[in-house]
Amino acid sequence: MDFSKFRQSGDLSDLTVNVNEQIFKLHKFPLYAKSEYFCKLAHSADVKKVELVGFPGGPDIFSTVADFCYNMKVELTKNNIVQVRCAAEFLQMKGEGNLIDMADKFFNDTITSTKMSRSTSCIASLLLFASTVGELANVSGIVDVCCEALIECWLKPPTKFSSPTNISKQSLDRREDRTINALLSLPLDWYLKLVISARDRGVQSSLLAELSTSYISVLIDRDESEENSSQSTESGEITSKSPRPKSPKKTDIAKVLDNIITVLPEESLFSDVITIEWLTKVIRVATSYNCKCRKLLVKAAGELLCKISAEELCTISPSLLRDIVQESCTSGNGQIEKACRIVDTYMSEMVRKGVLTADTFKLLATVVPKDARSNHDQMYNILEYVLTAEREHLSTEQRQDLIETVNFTLLNEETLQGALAASVIPANYVAKGAIALCSRLRSDLETARATLQRQDDEIKRLKTAVKRGKSLGTPIMTSSTSSLRDTSFGSLNGARDPELDQLLELPTKDQSTDANAPYTTSEVLSAVRNKLAHTASSSSPYNTFRPLSQEHDISYEEELEYKHDRAFRPLDNARTKVKPMYGPTYRTYSAYSHRY
Repeated sequence: MDFSKFRQSGDLSDLTVNVNEQIFKLHKFPLYAKSEYFCKLAHSADVKKVELVGFPGGPDIFSTVADFCYNMKVELTKNNIVQVRCAAEFLQMKGEGNLIDMADKFFNDTITSTKMSRSTSCIASLLLFASTVGELANVSGIVDVCCEALIECWLKPPTKFSSPTNISKQSLDRREDRTINALLSLPLDWYLKLVISARDRGVQSSLLAELSTSYISVLIDRDESEENSSQSTESGEITSKSPRPKSPKKTDIAKVLDNIITVLPEESLFSDVITIEWLTKVIRVATSYNCKCRKLLVKAAGELLCKISAEELCTISPSLLRDIVQESCTSGNGQIEKACRIVDTYMSEMVRKGVLTADTFKLLATVVPKDARSNHDQMYNILEYVLTAEREHLSTEQRQDLIETVNFTLLNEETLQGALAASVIPANYVAKGAIALCSRLRSDLETARATLQRQDDEIKRLKTAVKRGKSLGTPIMTSSTSSLRDTSFGSLNGARDPELDQLLELPTKDQSTDANAPYTTSEVLSAVRNKLAHTASSSSPYNTFRPLSQEHDISYEEELEYKHDRAFRPLDNARTKVKPMYGPTYRTYSAYSHRY
């Protein structure tokens, strides 16, 4: 029976359904036949009016579900499939061929096509629709399927179907932006489920860091805007000086920070997408709400401070910089030197801009131990600026406290001369630094003298050994540095070895020198190199092995020519045996007739 005309006209209606103040005149039988929800209502009481509170998708989706109950054609798209599937779950429309079964088939086909095309933006839009529906989307399994599909798209490389050549880089960037913007609206539980699964599956930490920084920034900005608006509206109503209790939104922010930062891979906090502006903002919020993740954020900021410029470094507040540096100093692993470099760079840049105050100098100068720096030249230059700039505002005790932050025994001569000429600090500090400088110079001089004495003793020992060798007529080989020195080669009595001369083809000694004088190491090595070079240049790939015992009655060049041309000898022999019908007889001449 065709119920569509009754659905359109509403004639003979025996059931009224209210969805968000919109009235639907329907009939019990079509709804009871498709929905277990309405069937249970029929068994409980004789119901004529039903109000559906929190129905997924609102009146539009319910109209589509009602059409399905009346066997009318229903159009499913990627923009309504999530709401229709959740509405079918709400009304318990189970069974083969029912709305849940039909919606699942369409939804799985949509997920399959998006995975083949790597369309992360389409999957993210499905998750966005699911977030508008609420927990019912999670119960129906839509959230889990979308998260798994999104992770697979992140893990698999692009194909020719997913990355066509006619799509520009800007279009791809817009797709990624739409994906991130859609994921930013997910509830915290869903987002954590996505991040944890992606982390365990091996998704790139930089991608997770980019997504998490955007997610946290959106929530912090939203919380600050709501707090400012609430303070502006209630400013005239609050008269008590007692502090207000924290709102639930603030508690949610602390929960967001602790959950997301702790589940992220540790290396993601050190990726390039993490900026110092984002870290300072999040550390400020984490400090105000006493979040557990603050230590991890401070550690990441300490690593990042070594990579940014002095201009970017000055964007951090002095109190926050002190916390970061203090955390770096307590972590060990050679971080104290980095902390000193960060503090000195920060204060030097503030001196260059002319904004460094005495309070800031004392706050940062005392965060690092005094003995952590190898020299205090840069610290003194900063101190001289502070004492000069705030000369009229500092008391004697304050000046003394600032001066004590610098170790004058670690200043060089040029800095001490400048301090004496500036007359900013008392002369006794300059004298103390000069005495320490003299002590260091005396120690360095004694060390240099000891080194020269050891070298002189080594030279004397070598000279004695050389004289002893000449008197005995024995070649001397010095090996104090485990390397060959220039020495003599020959027999035991110091004469030349004729076998060595014949083997290496050593040159003849000049007439001015003794003909029987032994050759030196450099002469022998030079002769060996020349011999090897000559052998390498005369070698050929056609003759990789030649026995030394083999005797030849031709030259080596003729032998190479013979080996190169021997492939043509069978043809030459054939031409000498066959006489042509016309013309003279050809006879091939061979220079290797003695080989046959």
